[in-house]
Amino acid sequence: MEKEEKKTTNWLERIVTVISTILVLFTFTILIYQWMSEEPTPPNIEVSLGEVTQKDQGYSVPVSVKNLGSQTAKNIVIEIVSQEDGTDEKGQISFQYIPGKSTVRGWVSFTKEPTVSSLKSQVLGYTAP
Repeated sequence: MEKEEKKTTNWLERIVTVISTILVLFTFTILIYQWMSEEPTPPNIEVSLGEVTQKDQGYSVPVSVKNLGSQTAKNIVIEIVSQEDGTDEKGQISFQYIPGKSTVRGWVSFTKEPTVSSLKSQVLGYTAP
C-alpha cells in the first residue's frame, strides 16, 4: 500500500514540475523577445491634471504623469500654474523616478480655488540614467 501512495506522489510531483518548467521557460522566452525586439526610446513625459477638490487647508489637484518612453526618467520636476484673475499661483511636484511605459500619480495644493481651464502644467526637468 505504501508503494502505491509513493508512486502517485511521484507522478503528481513530475506533472507539477513539468508544468512549472514550461511556464518558467515560456516567461523567459517572452521577456527575452521583448528585450531583443524593443528599441530603447528616451523618456517622454506627459502630464494630465484631474478635477479640483477642496481639502482642509486649500484645494488639491490630482496630477498623473506618464512616461511614454521605454527608458526610466529620474528626478522629474513638474510645475503647475493656476492663472486666476490675473494672478499666478504656482505649485510644484517631483517624483524620484518613473519607469519606462508607466504612470505615477500625486497631488498639488493651492490656497485659492483654481478652475481646470486655468491650470497649466510644465515639465521643468528630469534626468535619464
